[in-house]
Amino acid sequence: MTAHAIAAASLADRGAAGRSAAIRALLVRYSDALMAMVHQSAGCNALHSAEARLCRWLLQTRDRADSDIVPLTQEFLSQMLGVRRTTVTLLARLLHERGLISYGRGRIRIIDHGGLEACACECYELTRQRGAAVFAVAEA
Repeated sequence: MTAHAIAAASLADRGAAGRSAAIRALLVRYSDALMAMVHQSAGCNALHSAEARLCRWLLQTRDRADSDIVPLTQEFLSQMLGVRRTTVTLLARLLHERGLISYGRGRIRIIDHGGLEACACECYELTRQRGAAVFAVAEA
């Protein structure tokens, strides 16, 4: 999507939000949840191990893609986690040896969701619940 398309969509959304209290309320809840997730992620990056953060990233990407196969490269993950690519390689190998994931060129398959969740920090569950709450209210 180009910057112009994003700007046009944003203007259209503002018009819809101006006409609908329900849309306005949803946008406020979403904005609050997004800011909470940004703050949680910043704290997570400062306090939790690279392994726990990697597990969180894999689970969050899996949730958003709605697939156990996620298109992530180790290079991209190293940038997102703020670690060297070799660190991601070592962590991916450990997760693979534990039977939690398999991986190949540019894609990671989550084999054991529960096991991966057990290795992730509490930030995964907190942000998942916060996001689910935003949309659960919208569906009610």
